[in-house]
Amino acid sequence: MLEVINGFLLVYFLTLCTLSALVPQLVKPIAACFVRPSNEERTVWSEIVKLKAEQKGISMKDEFAAYSKLQRKINKLENQLKDDSQTRIGKNMAVKSTIRMGLQVGLAIVTVLSVIWFRREPIVALKGDLFPLAGILRFPSDLPNSISSHVWVGISNVAVRTLLKPILS
Repeated sequence: MLEVINGFLLVYFLTLCTLSALVPQLVKPIAACFVRPSNEERTVWSEIVKLKAEQKGISMKDEFAAYSKLQRKINKLENQLKDDSQTRIGKNMAVKSTIRMGLQVGLAIVTVLSVIWFRREPIVALKGDLFPLAGILRFPSDLPNSISSHVWVGISNVAVRTLLKPILS
């Protein structure tokens, strides 16, 4: 029923379509390499932990002034940490969107150029008569009942995204 004419292009376009569908999942680990908590944030966090441990050793009733002083320091450091983390989260979102756009544009350019380059190459040939669709499926190839590269990319894109949807959701 199906004869593979150009196996390399079949796998090549399937790979491009799969990578295109996986871009959102690829962005997370790549962005994690660029945006990490700074040394200042780590220092503030360790100081907060140290002050809280010190505060646990102080009785609130007996030494209220010392306890309150530590609590004010902790609150100040927590606010500073919160501000720093908000800034980092904003940078993280910017990095993620930049990486996502870069990957999508890069894959789109490679796919479009590949489809243009291999436009006359049939990918697979179907046995039987595909009368009403034969011309559309094979255009611009001359092999009857074949599927050209741009039609194959469309079919592969829909199939890969449909198959990966339950896994990625």
